Amino acid sequence: MKTIFRFANMGLFLATIIALGAVAGLAQDPCTDADGQGTLWEKFRAQYPAKDIPGRQQAIETGKQYLEKYGSCESAKDQLDYLKVQIPRMEDSYKKAVAIDIENKLVARFNTALNSKNWDEVYGSGKDLLANYGDKYRDVEIVLGSIGYDESFKGNFKYNDQTLRYARMSIADLESGKTFSANYGVPKDFVYRSKDNTIGWMNLIIGYITGVAQKNKKDALPYLYKATQANSDTNKNPIPYEHIGNYYFEELDKLITEIPIMGADQKITDTPEVAKAKADAIKGKIALANGTSERAMDAFSRAYSFGAAKLYKDKMHKKLEDAYKLRFDKTAGLDAWIADAVKKPLINPTTPVTPISDPEPVVAPTTTPATTPSTVKPPAKPFSAPGKPAGAAPGKKPATKRQSSVKKPVTKKRGV
Repeated sequence: MKTIFRFANMGLFLATIIALGAVAGLAQDPCTDADGQGTLWEKFRAQYPAKDIPGRQQAIETGKQYLEKYGSCESAKDQLDYLKVQIPRMEDSYKKAVAIDIENKLVARFNTALNSKNWDEVYGSGKDLLANYGDKYRDVEIVLGSIGYDESFKGNFKYNDQTLRYARMSIADLESGKTFSANYGVPKDFVYRSKDNTIGWMNLIIGYITGVAQKNKKDALPYLYKATQANSDTNKNPIPYEHIGNYYFEELDKLITEIPIMGADQKITDTPEVAKAKADAIKGKIALANGTSERAMDAFSRAYSFGAAKLYKDKMHKKLEDAYKLRFDKTAGLDAWIADAVKKPLINPTTPVTPISDPEPVVAPTTTPATTPSTVKPPAKPFSAPGKPAGAAPGKKPATKRQSSVKKPVTKKRGV
């Protein structure tokens, strides 16, 4: 009896398993789930028109879910055919929308920082713009190559290295023919309006920061000179000429410090050969000082002529007086010398200074032979090399602004 009962229970157990299997089998067949198909399809249709990125993403996910769940169902053939074509298109459109959104957010970040003069953020967002969309936003190079120049006049040298990097980058891209906007910069504070004007200003910026902020006047010379030669506002801006003149003033100061030392080394006990060699060396040094004086005067003459403010012009004229008096031992004739100098091309300051030897004074003959070696009297030292160059003290703007010959566009916003 127990055995029969046991088998009877086993029979019920197996029947239950078979019945549950049958129900499960029916539940797993999605092709017979018309309601499920309809519900999921209507969800996709509702999400499909979404224009925002999250909405588009949800529609794509719902469409993919429909394909995965009902992909083998004949009853869903029309919907499946539609989704197989549309989902790839939607994914492509979605990727483009995401990329545009990222770009727009980066542009907005740059513009917001520029409007608020948040230079740290301008450099951060500008660097990202150039790294990802360099061909499209190349004018950003010009902005990043300008900020340090303006800030230097305020005594803020924080952005000098970055400014130099991007100013050089701008010059390289401009000279290689890469495309920039018609603004050549970003309105309203950083607009140069032409390729040549931009090249002139980038050279002036590099020369100014190198010479003034980094105190490397010699390495600044080629950039300052290019600024004076460009078809640009900068060729009539006094700043590059002033700083070329300052370089020569420093060189002149060294020379007129060395000459008295050389003179003091002349000894009565020197042999005629040694005495002559020393005298010739002093003459050569004086000739080099003469040439350096005239180079300084040539540069300062242009700074004086192009300067606008009276205080600035007075400072430049004082520098000219110092150099002229050292050179000619007088001040009469200085203004005529200035007028004549500015008519000639500026000498390239990267070329060696040509020594200028004045004729030696005629000495009346004497019947008494000289018993001591001749000596050369060194010139007096009338001035010291300047400290802060006139017109370039922090907090003062240059006498000629970036867009002196170009009218700024009427615009309320700046940005890319």
